[in-house]
Amino acid sequence: MKKIWRRLGLFLVFFVLVLCALCPVASCEEESVGITEEMPDEYFGFLDGISEEIKEHLPAELFDKNSQSVADGVRQMSDVSYLLQTLLSMIGLRLGDCAAALATIAGLLILSSICRSLRTSFGQESLGKAFSLCSTLVILLSLLSQCNGILERTVAYFDQLHSLTSASLPIMGALYAMGGNVGTAVASSVGLSAYMTLLEAFVSKSILPFCGFCMAFALLGAIDPSLRLGSLSGTLKKNYTTALAFLMMLLLAMLGAQTTLAARSDTLAMRSAKFAAGNLIPVVGGSVSELLRSVSAGVSYLRGTVGICGVLILLLTLLPTLIELLLFRLTWQIAASLADMLGCESERRLLDEFASLLGFLIAAVSICSSVLLLSMTLLAHCASAIG
Repeated sequence: MKKIWRRLGLFLVFFVLVLCALCPVASCEEESVGITEEMPDEYFGFLDGISEEIKEHLPAELFDKNSQSVADGVRQMSDVSYLLQTLLSMIGLRLGDCAAALATIAGLLILSSICRSLRTSFGQESLGKAFSLCSTLVILLSLLSQCNGILERTVAYFDQLHSLTSASLPIMGALYAMGGNVGTAVASSVGLSAYMTLLEAFVSKSILPFCGFCMAFALLGAIDPSLRLGSLSGTLKKNYTTALAFLMMLLLAMLGAQTTLAARSDTLAMRSAKFAAGNLIPVVGGSVSELLRSVSAGVSYLRGTVGICGVLILLLTLLPTLIELLLFRLTWQIAASLADMLGCESERRLLDEFASLLGFLIAAVSICSSVLLLSMTLLAHCASAIG
């Protein structure tokens, strides 16, 4: 009996050893799916749409392929000291131009005031009108020479805004698609395409004629106050700005509504798919769900990085133009106050009209920038559908 048990034990030991030798070695480890290390190729296409003047002030980390380096660069850009230093370096030359413009106009106004005193001593009305007309025309030429450069840079800003929007379409579509937001990508592309069409067809082509009409009305009103063209000029400016604000408001409403609704629809579809996979294939479905959460975290990280980077680059493009317009507007308002103190009535009206024109240019630049700013903000905050 003991021999039987001994043989049975040896057989079991031999059987276990054979099974251990024949069975393959298996191991299990969790797949590490986290933040994508390399930036998408579309991101570098977006950087190509930035002007060389802006690129010179951007951190070198933004042009790295590693996503963590790009995030460090965006973090550096968002620092208050960096933004202030960059803006001051970009608008430093404009301060000198404004001071020179103010000195030139002030000198002309003082000369006009002296000529007006001389004509009073002569007692000839026709001579006084001739002095006033010459003074107004000289100041007009000075304003036109200053305004020419301002308008060129403003039109260049609208062209740069168009280029940035065009360059942002591929990267935004890629990041939305990576997170499963296919419908959101389509809605965003449609909205931005309509925005580019409006920006190119309406704003870029109408801004110069609009400014030309306003300058002509300002000149006629300054030369002959009896014409009373101020109300006509004001009506033109208000209607142009109102039409521009209305069009941009429609684009903002369409872009915001379609992007938000498409994002909710994509999220619902992906969650339904994950729920079905988890119920039909319990073990594999749970693994897929965890995997998608990890991928979603990486995509959300890339979206936030690119979205905030786009917002900061847009601000670096917008603020120098906006501050230049504000500085020259302030310069011409100070000159108008000086003309009022010296009794130069026609020159004051001319300076007030030109300062008012810059105010409407400031409104146009700010309104047109809001659409791309909203798009980048939506990209940074839109939740991933696969999360």
